[in-house]
Amino acid sequence: MATKKLSSILFSLIFMNFILLGCATEKSELVKVKGTDLTYSEYFKAYDGLDERDNVTFYKPFLINEVEPFLPDQVKNTMNTINTDKLPFKVDEEKAYLVTSKDKNGAIKNQVQLSYLGKDEYKQTDDFLIISVTEADKNPLETYDITNDFDSVGNKLIKKQLTENLPIYQQVLTTDSALLYTYYEENEKGIITIGTAANEFYAYYNGHIYHIGYSLDREKNDVEMQKKMLQLVREFILASKLPQ
Repeated sequence: MATKKLSSILFSLIFMNFILLGCATEKSELVKVKGTDLTYSEYFKAYDGLDERDNVTFYKPFLINEVEPFLPDQVKNTMNTINTDKLPFKVDEEKAYLVTSKDKNGAIKNQVQLSYLGKDEYKQTDDFLIISVTEADKNPLETYDITNDFDSVGNKLIKKQLTENLPIYQQVLTTDSALLYTYYEENEKGIITIGTAANEFYAYYNGHIYHIGYSLDREKNDVEMQKKMLQLVREFILASKLPQ
């Protein structure tokens, strides 16, 4: 009788451990979903080729503050977050997206997008800050010296220093035209890309390409705000947890 009781207890413990282990595995497992199109800088795609990635896999997004368990080891250190109190709008939604592709040698390249969205009364995206970080084997700007004062549709293009040796480019919406800015969003069909206009930043740092866009009312985006956003972006990049 005692042996049967002990066996029953052991079976229950093993069963419970199996259930708990299964839940833990499921919680941290990346879930593949359908996706359409890629995001990249319309102006800088000729330099980095991010519009020509192959073997692309899209994953179900996750909350930024719960991101670490869902990421593969090779991209966990790429994560840095924004202090939303520093943003010039109220953040209603924070999500992280992971999209992978393979280079010509079959190596996986990761792209992480952090979305900080402000919603209007109809729950539609109004203001936003969206940060895209993509692994890159080399600096796409290394052999190019982009010194234009305007992008290809006439908006202001400003070259600043990210570090002593690396530039950061700031595109400011100053006309009624704009290059297409795209970012990932989730709907019932999977991951889609949303196209809009945005003020943009582009830089390379420590093995990664940073493409960042933000949207505000034109009246709010004065020179002082542009300086504040540039400083915020610089701090994000240089304080990032990317491998040294």
